[in-house]
Amino acid sequence: MKEGNRTMKRSTFGATMKRVGAGVAAVATLVGMAACGSSSNGDDTSSKSSGPTEIEVWSWSTTGQQQADAFNKAQSDVKVKFVLQASNTAQQQNFRNAFEAKGKLPDLVQGFAPLTTNVSNGWAEDITDSIKPILGIFNEGAKANAQLNGKYYGIPVAPAGQYSISDADVLAKYGVEAPKTWDDLLALGKKANADGVKIFNLAGEDPSVLEQLAQEAGGNWFKIKGDKWQVNFLDDGTLKAADIIQQMIDGKMVSNETWTDTGSLYKFFDSGKLAFMTTQYWSVPNFKTNMPNTSGKWEISAYPTIDGTFKVPGVVSQVDFVPKGTDKAHQDAVMKWEKYINSDEGLEAGRDKASNTIPLPSGLSGDLTKYVKANIPDGFYSNPDAAVDIIGTATKDVMGGFNLGPNYDAWFPELQDQWGKAVNGQITVKDALKNTQDFVAKDLKSKGINYTIG
Repeated sequence: MKEGNRTMKRSTFGATMKRVGAGVAAVATLVGMAACGSSSNGDDTSSKSSGPTEIEVWSWSTTGQQQADAFNKAQSDVKVKFVLQASNTAQQQNFRNAFEAKGKLPDLVQGFAPLTTNVSNGWAEDITDSIKPILGIFNEGAKANAQLNGKYYGIPVAPAGQYSISDADVLAKYGVEAPKTWDDLLALGKKANADGVKIFNLAGEDPSVLEQLAQEAGGNWFKIKGDKWQVNFLDDGTLKAADIIQQMIDGKMVSNETWTDTGSLYKFFDSGKLAFMTTQYWSVPNFKTNMPNTSGKWEISAYPTIDGTFKVPGVVSQVDFVPKGTDKAHQDAVMKWEKYINSDEGLEAGRDKASNTIPLPSGLSGDLTKYVKANIPDGFYSNPDAAVDIIGTATKDVMGGFNLGPNYDAWFPELQDQWGKAVNGQITVKDALKNTQDFVAKDLKSKGINYTIG
């Protein structure tokens, strides 16, 4: 994709947004209007050359280069240049820097923000026509997550359903079963605290557990109400979730190891001093590789319930997208890559050598059992026979509908800052939510986006 092809300007999009308002349907429609009259492929020559179409893919997948190498050997129409990113947040900053500088952008980006934000910021291309040939491989829920107003602005993906793992030695020490409810976990915390055993790790930069608990409890921070966004970080469900977390913090039941130092983080996880964590399928292969002392001792169970009703939270905060201005030839090449990495051959090419697992394609249609089995590391779970059913159920029954709004890239860093203060006892979790909501209101107002609070 040539530098000159990125024709969508943030100023144009912002002016359009101010004129019309902020319904999701309007957002999806207006992105196309803002780009009207410009050509995204008029000066591109790659599709006219005799060689393969070259595309650049950004991702933090540690096995992505393996898949790119295999893909490039398997066919001659498309050549993938895989650019490994240090992390989700590093990729977001790199993309924003390139976008703001009107620099060269990749042809496909692993998601770092929700679809509405990608569209609102003018980051994502309308790929409705290009994606048609491969839509059949995805399930309906995944397809719904990738479109606005009937148009596709992302690659279909299903959220990663959450489940739980508990240190079986810790459970045995205190004579308890794996927590079935959050009250069970709090009760374990009161028993274990005297021995310095923590029941949860709350990293100061990672408020994902708050999002997931809020979703499970029925919270929803952003809704569409007419032509306005209805913003509510303090609804009943979210406050119920905040209270559970606050009890953990006040009872000194949690650790605060950070994901920015994964060596120390995994060392703590592997120390026998952490009783429990919620997780998802893509984290466990790394646990298997980096936690040798407790490998084989982690008991898998369903995500704890709040009110006795089984629910599987899985906030969709990241949707892979094709950047605005990517020409049709490159879009078509991206779809060939997507079809490959979601095939049996492509998934096998992505097998992680350290854990001997393959990626789990959670957005595909059909039975995913064989993929679930291939994603489970040997010798990690203490009850491996239960793992296939629990992970399969988490993948199949994961919740949707937790909207992250049109300005996620602006407010999420603020939530991280407020969350860090809360887990360190400087403010309450409720204060953190209120402060973030205030920030959201000011940001939406500054951008001319219509909203109401509550």
